[in-house]
Amino acid sequence: MKNTVIVHYHSRHGCYFDYSLWKWIDFHEGEDCSFSNFDSFGLVARLDYDSPFSLEHVYVIVKNKDWSLKTRDFKIHRSSGLEATEVWIVEGDETLYYSQQAAVTSHFYRNRNAHAYDMATNHERFDKIWGFDGWLGAKYDELATEFRLWAPTAKKVELLFYEKATDDSPIKETFTMKRGNSVYLSHHEENTHGVWFAKIEGDCNKQAYAYRIYFRNRTVTESRDPYSIAATTSGKRSVVLSEAVRTPENFSVKQGSDATWRLDNPNQAVVTEMHIRDFSISDTSGVSKDKRGKFLGACETGTVNYFGDKTGFDYIKRLGVSHVQLQPIFDHHQTFDDKGNYAYNWGYDPENFNVPEASFSSQPDKPEQRILELKSLIQAYHDAGIAVIMDVVYNHTYASRDSVFQLIVPDYYYRMNPDGTFQNGSGCGNETASEKEMYRKYMVDSILYWVTEYNIDGFRFDLMGLHDVETMNAIRKAVDAIDPRIILYGEGWDMGTGLKAKDKAKKDNANQMPNIGFFNDTVRDAIKGAEVYGHLKSGFVSGAQTEGIVAKGILGSDELTHYLSPNQVLNYVEAHDNYNLNDLLLELHPDDSFETHTKRVELASAMGILMQGMSFIQLGQEFLRTKLYPTGDNGELTKEDKERAMNSYNAPDKVNQVDWNKVTHHHSTMAFVRALIQLKRHNPAFSYQTFKEIREHVYVRTAKEGSHLVVYDIVSDKHYRIIFNFSEEIVENSMTDVSDYATIATNIKRLKKHPKVLDVLSASVFEIKK
Repeated sequence: MKNTVIVHYHSRHGCYFDYSLWKWIDFHEGEDCSFSNFDSFGLVARLDYDSPFSLEHVYVIVKNKDWSLKTRDFKIHRSSGLEATEVWIVEGDETLYYSQQAAVTSHFYRNRNAHAYDMATNHERFDKIWGFDGWLGAKYDELATEFRLWAPTAKKVELLFYEKATDDSPIKETFTMKRGNSVYLSHHEENTHGVWFAKIEGDCNKQAYAYRIYFRNRTVTESRDPYSIAATTSGKRSVVLSEAVRTPENFSVKQGSDATWRLDNPNQAVVTEMHIRDFSISDTSGVSKDKRGKFLGACETGTVNYFGDKTGFDYIKRLGVSHVQLQPIFDHHQTFDDKGNYAYNWGYDPENFNVPEASFSSQPDKPEQRILELKSLIQAYHDAGIAVIMDVVYNHTYASRDSVFQLIVPDYYYRMNPDGTFQNGSGCGNETASEKEMYRKYMVDSILYWVTEYNIDGFRFDLMGLHDVETMNAIRKAVDAIDPRIILYGEGWDMGTGLKAKDKAKKDNANQMPNIGFFNDTVRDAIKGAEVYGHLKSGFVSGAQTEGIVAKGILGSDELTHYLSPNQVLNYVEAHDNYNLNDLLLELHPDDSFETHTKRVELASAMGILMQGMSFIQLGQEFLRTKLYPTGDNGELTKEDKERAMNSYNAPDKVNQVDWNKVTHHHSTMAFVRALIQLKRHNPAFSYQTFKEIREHVYVRTAKEGSHLVVYDIVSDKHYRIIFNFSEEIVENSMTDVSDYATIATNIKRLKKHPKVLDVLSASVFEIKK
């Protein structure tokens, strides 16, 4: 491999005679190289570091012929996926810059521009000057289509039209866009001097387009529209589509009281998480072969497994959940296998935030088809009374240097370091900057687009702790104006260093974000234990002494985190990340009998569902779904198999697919979970809307540390007693003092009318009759 690096060198004295470079890689001798030409910055060299594999870093020194003048050793970190990595060196400056805009702010740069890197390090000033609050993207009409692009640092922008809506079609026409001329710093709706405009007469329906952007440093980029709503197969070119073309029959958007499937009380929500491909790709799904792993496969009716039991969409309807949460359905980066088929990818690699994913469509090469099929899926769930939550990943993009944002406004949309590198709190190579006006606007605009165009009912924010509090509140305010019953929640982990602690949309700051929920990992770990980066720990269902945390979870978890209301609490014991509940408990208790193992799963699931707040399960949790796929000799599980099950984001279908035959083998567990879901959804005693109500009605009777027993009552119109029992000791059921009781739900197989003991690993809900 060439491992190409382009080095720019600036002399503050303007003297470039006798300069050359010394380049090398680890464990190899170096060699002398020459600069090849000049640019506006200074000398330029294109260096190839030959190696049989891609190098993470290389080294260079700029020097004169006899080495009497030389820079320090510069270690250059290469950008994966790019043809070349570009760096800038300023004589006298020890910093290696990865952005020319950052380099020209150096005090050693001869024509220093102190504000050239404001978009990264002084965004308040940059936003005040250049921010814009009008619509962006393309607006179609039969007679003419308008295009708007925010690109304040561009010198010139051209709109490119292609012959066809394909990835390889040649350019048909080029239009020079006009820059806005209104400077209105106190009213950004009219502050157009950073926006480029074009109005193209005629019918542009199904027209593929892109932008060519010219910058003052003589660089030129081409990019799709960040506000694309449709794209070619690869997602690299935008496509204009009329409303008629992108609307299927029988699809309608309903908000407010017309959206009868939405909940007035979000604490009654039971969400099940599913992935479009995993849902139906297995032949056990019974889904038509041409629809497996597709949008249409997730809403096909009449499907059964090998044994004739319901699967897929029919199974979801019978399960009784209020919401489905779809893992990423927006356009994300795809790789292909040797046969040209889509390789597995969960989808947390965003490319086009407002475009549905091509690989889930029956016709990926038709831009409108994926839109029509996704809308058909959503309508089917709404018709079944089930709301649809979208998993969104605004915290990073798949690409960095060549992402749509970086190509159009370099160094603005991301959190950048002073040397021009990307901050990486996401662990994915970059993190977006939600605190900047135009990315905050982008997030709000994108969310509203999915609500108004696709009738999405809620959003799960990936790595929400990387976003800022103000942006999340702005999103909440914007959706409230449409329908306050739209649900918002996310991962409130504390990540990254680009924001102050008080500004992060993390769980610890829940009291700053009303009506925004957070995954309750504290209670999750207390119930089931955890697997984090391969390290395992036990929870209540394994005998850990976590009764105190469980008790606080029963009361709404406000003593664990500064929540404002119960609907900020999303209780769960399993999600797509880390081990499934089934797999974790198999690892913690490899010697369990099938019956004991099943009861652990049932107890953990019951505790997660019945807590005050919202409830969340992963599809298949209720029939012991596993991602442990053995590849060792004689069907043995290898170390690699276990590691893959912990983080299966790119594991093959055999690992991630739902095995619908398991439905047949776990009827009693599924019936128990369905009963719990019905309680949560339809009995207000399990979904109080304020902590005051919880304190008035919910009483923990016992949660003594080390007792392995948690008993609590809910007293309202009726009197319920809930018992979570791990204890292997004889446990009195604490109901001999009442005349009668009714069993509402239990995983005890043979419960006598007046039992004096309750089974180990049991979860029971009783109604006490007075």
